[in-house]
Amino acid sequence: MQRGSEKHSPRQDEALKEEMDGELRGDKPTRAETWRDPEPPADDDPDVPPFQPHTNRPE
Repeated sequence: MQRGSEKHSPRQDEALKEEMDGELRGDKPTRAETWRDPEPPADDDPDVPPFQPHTNRPE
């Protein structure tokens, strides 16, 4: 069976997968440096509609 990667054994791949699962599924930031996290919008920021490339295009 070809796995496409020879860096780790299948057992080590599974261990790494389980180790990272909580980080990837958690509801907390995953960055080590908290200053890199995006800031939440301020109370006085205007509401911006999500970008929709087909409907926001000028005619």
